[in-house]
Amino acid sequence: MHHDDTLSRLQHLSKPKPDVASPQSADTRTARPPDNQADLPAEERLGHNASAVEEPSTEPSKDRADRSTPGDGASDASTDNRDHSSAASDKGRPNTAETIREIHDTLGARHPDVADVVERLVEDRKHPLDLVAALNDRERRPAVLLTVRELADESLLGTRTLDEYRADNPGRGPLFSSAPQDVNQNDEGRSRKSLYVAQCKSLDAAREVGVSPSADERVLVDDYGRRLATEVLPAVRLELLRSAEAAGGDLSTRAKTSAGLHDKVARMSDGGDGRPGRTGYQVGDVIDAVGARIVVPDTDALELTMADIQERFGTGDDGRILEIENLYHEPKAHNPSYRVVPCIVAIEVDRLPYTFELQLCTRRASIASDLEHNTVYKPYINPTAAEQDKMRRMQAEAAALDQDETRSRWHA
Repeated sequence: MHHDDTLSRLQHLSKPKPDVASPQSADTRTARPPDNQADLPAEERLGHNASAVEEPSTEPSKDRADRSTPGDGASDASTDNRDHSSAASDKGRPNTAETIREIHDTLGARHPDVADVVERLVEDRKHPLDLVAALNDRERRPAVLLTVRELADESLLGTRTLDEYRADNPGRGPLFSSAPQDVNQNDEGRSRKSLYVAQCKSLDAAREVGVSPSADERVLVDDYGRRLATEVLPAVRLELLRSAEAAGGDLSTRAKTSAGLHDKVARMSDGGDGRPGRTGYQVGDVIDAVGARIVVPDTDALELTMADIQERFGTGDDGRILEIENLYHEPKAHNPSYRVVPCIVAIEVDRLPYTFELQLCTRRASIASDLEHNTVYKPYINPTAAEQDKMRRMQAEAAALDQDETRSRWHA
């Protein structure tokens, strides 16, 4: 499709649909049923930004998804909004003083170093986390703090490394089984994701825009960003809500803005952090332009949700799942403690094909991921080396605890 052809459609495409919410009004914060909210730790993030429409990064480093999703580096871990709003004070703002007091009441005696780190994360309003939103919610705060304390205790790993624990205590069950080869590749050994992305680009000129866009190309990407937020994002939420509710979990979603898409294309083209630049990288290569995350209570629920997602969307030639990467079965070498199951899923909206990235994880792993993200991966709060090391060990403890859960459930 030529740019002129697409530009001629913009007047029609840009007309708001009366039955679709705008990005400002679209509800992207879907809670669990109220009767089990207080019993479960907090849901955690798709990413680290609280807004449903993701803004571009102001830093040269790539988002979490770049290190955790399929090896092409095309996706940003993440997702950037929450399912729950924070508990608020009478003025509608989180009661930070109350949150900090309870942080120190729960953690201060046994782990004053961790309490100090968590306090600074709460006070860092420029870099919001779903963990912080959960801590500011009076109903969810106690369970979240108990999980943080459990990780800080390091009772399972003790002096062992995660590698040592994994070698002696291999995981069991579906989480630690490889997916069939035909899930990610067709009979010719070609990537289903790559073939689908090429098809998407051929049908939508906005997705062929590269690193140095013209004025007309920026118009195309602006329209693409609008479609993602007002058409694709609501469709994704509708498809996933049932699975999240069935698992007693939390669904969070986000769509990248046009500015965020241009930013991602520039970062991926330039490379960095030991990653070479990707020549010819285009807007359509941002496969997580719409991202979703379902956070479930434990590994039992995670296994059931994985099975549900694969049954609902299908794999192989007739399925919509284009790629599954299981970081329980095959952790990333550069971050072996990070646990999530990312899936790339095809979706068609208004006769055009799109992709979204769906991430599945446990609440324990998600809390640990948030703690590590803003202290180690992006040290926004200026942590000491000792504090960073503690956050790494807590994330390793979370991975070990998840693995231990599967061993107790799936006997050899």
